[in-house]
Amino acid sequence: MAEWQQGGYDGVFYAGKKGTPQYGGYVLRADGESNPEVWFAFEWNARKQAHAWVGSAPTAEEAQKAVKGEFLCEVYRNAETGHCPWPGAVVRTTIYKGERLRIILCGEHAGVMKGWESVRLEEYRTKHGLLPDDPTMGERITPPLDLPPIREAVLKAGTTTERHMWSALNRAVEPLAELQYWRAHSARFPLGLNAQLRIDASGAWKRAHEHAQGMYAVYMREDHGQENATLPNDFLRLIEREAVKSFKEAKGGK
Repeated sequence: MAEWQQGGYDGVFYAGKKGTPQYGGYVLRADGESNPEVWFAFEWNARKQAHAWVGSAPTAEEAQKAVKGEFLCEVYRNAETGHCPWPGAVVRTTIYKGERLRIILCGEHAGVMKGWESVRLEEYRTKHGLLPDDPTMGERITPPLDLPPIREAVLKAGTTTERHMWSALNRAVEPLAELQYWRAHSARFPLGLNAQLRIDASGAWKRAHEHAQGMYAVYMREDHGQENATLPNDFLRLIEREAVKSFKEAKGGK
């Protein structure tokens, strides 16, 4: 998205220049004696050729985060893997003791919080507003993963079996990204066709995962003399790390 630019007066900022492909929307200040300063965020929908309100905040900087913001799944997995790293697809919401509760979920976790209403994330934003980095289940924790990019590891492999193992891990990245895309799409649009596409993608990921596991077992047996080795969790997290990056890069073009 383009850089933020101040408008004709100090109470408005635009995300890029109107009429250009990079334009994202604007934030507008509304204040007065009867109410404190508040900034409203409006996002530009190029397909509909219209702005939509997506949130409000006490500062321009906070409101700007809501325009073309990145919303991640808020499910906390465990201490080893931390929060789910996949982009949000739906919002589960309910009213409890007069207060609206909500949680952002990716396609993989869209089925949690049974009994709560499920709303597409973009629809929830235009109705209730939503700011990124505002989790409902505690501070986001993403444990560090000290492993090089898979393609770099392929090039640095010392033996043929090691190179085959890293290549198998690399081939698993896109199937996982594709599966998560269809999980998210199916959660947003729960149609039979989308469910079948999700099932097909799940099968492709399963085959890629099994191949990576097999190549890792061969590598450990041939190069290290270890029988029946299991693919380490860190390698699975490495595949996911690169699949998340691929998903985010490609989702705009799907």
